[in-house]
Amino acid sequence: MDIKETFKAEVAKQLPIKEIYDDLAHPALSTVGQTLQGATKVALAPISAMVWGYDKIADYLNVAIPKYFEKKKIETEKIISPDPAVAVPLVEAMRYTSHKPELREMFTNLLGASMNCEVIDEHPAFVEIIKQLTSDECKMLKALYKDNVLPMMKLRIKLDKEEGEVDVTPYFSDLCYVVGCHHPQKFPEYLDNLHRLGLVEVDYDRYLTNNQYYEKLKEHKAFANVVSTETSTIIEKKSIYKLSEMGKKFCSICLE
Repeated sequence: MDIKETFKAEVAKQLPIKEIYDDLAHPALSTVGQTLQGATKVALAPISAMVWGYDKIADYLNVAIPKYFEKKKIETEKIISPDPAVAVPLVEAMRYTSHKPELREMFTNLLGASMNCEVIDEHPAFVEIIKQLTSDECKMLKALYKDNVLPMMKLRIKLDKEEGEVDVTPYFSDLCYVVGCHHPQKFPEYLDNLHRLGLVEVDYDRYLTNNQYYEKLKEHKAFANVVSTETSTIIEKKSIYKLSEMGKKFCSICLE
């Protein structure tokens, strides 16, 4: 049995549907496959324009970095060569993230800081952190850097005849709406990612003493409208979130 026949036989064991493994074993695409191929080419076409070449990155940095130094009022004698541990992965990451202005700005600030002999807080891990951020999360960080502690809350339900409580909503904050995120409803996911990256601390057992902050959240149009019933009680769970010490250093380098 040749390689082709062996391959077909193995596929048949896993997917005993003749039409499927015939398409897989045959070098030509099926009619459906050809249609999908056309759609795939159209969908992937913009990617080539988004990926920056090294020449384009160099042209951008040759303008952006001097502007950074001018804005920071950094004297020429304080400019040094950047640490390769920061600069090399940074430039590589810019190849496929520079189409997002928020990330491009962060990379520029980080590279500029690494070229300032007086800055000691830049860290190679910052490159990897930026790579794992969305534009929405960058907007959240900018707001948190200005107002370090913010409220959030969720609703829980307690059945009268049952012990314990069950969450009926995820934690809600109006931050994503205030800063104009593209997907404000994804706040819980964004918060999880910022916490995972070590930029944000979430304190589920503490809350702000001024209840007006939470009343404002409850009045927001996106806040869930859940009410108590004869057999259940809705409980409000108040919490806070804020920048971690790492998050403060990250923002001081990459956002300022």
